[in-house]
Amino acid sequence: MSTAAPIDEIDDDPPITSPTRSDDDELDITPMIDITFLLLIFFVVCSKMDPSQTTNLPLADNGLAISAKDSAVVKMKRGTGETAELQSNDGVTFSNDPAAQLEAITRYITRERESGKAKIMLMCEKDVRSGEVTRVQKMLGDAFPEVEQTYIAVKEE
Repeated sequence: MSTAAPIDEIDDDPPITSPTRSDDDELDITPMIDITFLLLIFFVVCSKMDPSQTTNLPLADNGLAISAKDSAVVKMKRGTGETAELQSNDGVTFSNDPAAQLEAITRYITRERESGKAKIMLMCEKDVRSGEVTRVQKMLGDAFPEVEQTYIAVKEE
């Protein structure tokens, strides 16, 4: 059996309390900033840009005037499906097959450049996808590395 200690022998120690905060202590927000930047980097790296998305371009206020008479013009229309419909300036439609399209456009631009047209212009309708414009511009840049700039014109409606 256990015996209880007499009441006189129990120490009268004050109760244990948590330490109080002094006014000089500051909250360290460094870990919160680290997590914020990690989340930001994660979402930037994991997000996908959709090049096939249609972008409404604003109407041009001013710019460099390039004459279509002095340029080899490739007209771009929205077309059906994912790819744009490409035409020469005189209305001849190029094939939708990428290899045949590259060959036909290369022949057309070469013929236009031999007739004295030094510039290349992509004349696009308003609803052509920006990814398609980039694809054709890259295709022309690869086929004609001596051409420094490809001009893009958007038809105003």
